[in-house]
Amino acid sequence: MNDQQDNAGIITHPPVFYIIAMVIGLGLDYIFPLSFGLAGIEKIAAIVLFILGSIIIVLGFRLFASNKQSPSVHASVSKIYQSGIYAYSRNPIYLGVAIMMLAVGLYLDKLWILIMMIPLIIILNRAVIEKEEAYLEAKFGDEYLNYKNKVRRWI
Repeated sequence: MNDQQDNAGIITHPPVFYIIAMVIGLGLDYIFPLSFGLAGIEKIAAIVLFILGSIIIVLGFRLFASNKQSPSVHASVSKIYQSGIYAYSRNPIYLGVAIMMLAVGLYLDKLWILIMMIPLIIILNRAVIEKEEAYLEAKFGDEYLNYKNKVRRWI
């Protein structure tokens, strides 16, 4: 780890990946529409999922805020959060946004948005999360490895 770059070295902020996936999904739906084919229940499910995703995100950000730490992938990390929502997911903010993206797809009845989540999660794992994990392993060593062994990446 370079002292001049005390962060994971992620090329862009993760929300960019979600936005690109949504735009591609909407574009594909415009060209070749795909529906979930549900009989109205998708709106209720979408609202519940959107609220759940929002709660997960807020819980994730709250730990950063209470420790006066930036959640940005470009910021230096001063400690590993292992309590609260981070006791259940190593990446609750990414999980919450993914749940919200699913909710939007359901609410708008756009199956392509759900389909785009597959490459999105693969790209996030490789281009963001694996780099974050390598950075945290290099910075915190066994403390992070122990946490990584106890808590799953997503859920």
